[in-house]
Amino acid sequence: MSFPTAVNDQITDSITQSNVKVIGEAPAFAMGSIYQSMARSTGILFENAVMQQQQMNILLQSAAAQGAIQIYSTDTQAPDGPQQLQAKAEQSAAELKNAVMGGVNPQIVDAVKMNLHSVLDSAGDFSYAVRCAAQAMQAALDDMSKNSHHDALDTVKLAATASCLRAMIADPDKADAYAVVMDAIRRLS
Repeated sequence: MSFPTAVNDQITDSITQSNVKVIGEAPAFAMGSIYQSMARSTGILFENAVMQQQQMNILLQSAAAQGAIQIYSTDTQAPDGPQQLQAKAEQSAAELKNAVMGGVNPQIVDAVKMNLHSVLDSAGDFSYAVRCAAQAMQAALDDMSKNSHHDALDTVKLAATASCLRAMIADPDKADAYAVVMDAIRRLS
């Protein structure tokens, strides 16, 4: 019971109710703030993943160009020209694989997973939606990485094939040796 005051009872009741309303809404506002913070940090993680994907594509293109340069610089007229060409093609394919086959950086994947599990484990539908979005983003970046690697490998294979065909035309006596190299180029992965 409140003390008697000179203020109208309706006014004091109104203020009391508004205070109760504010206190009652505080948990919802806190959760809203957490969700906004989570959305922002997840967005930043996605931005970092995309930026890293772009950097990996640049690395991949550089490795493919370097591989093509090495293949084109092979002396196919040398006695061991076919073996040199095959070795350089295989080396270039291996360097491409080492350059980018990691897909999305595992640190970024781990950060997203930790973020999702630590904040959203009990958030229900919101957690499920954010997890689905993060998994879709990771799958898309992995697919882009695989496609980029495949394209770069095709570039190296084309360079090796062109060099091999040029050598076969220049020295038809070694055509059988270069046919073996062509088979090896087809099997590069």
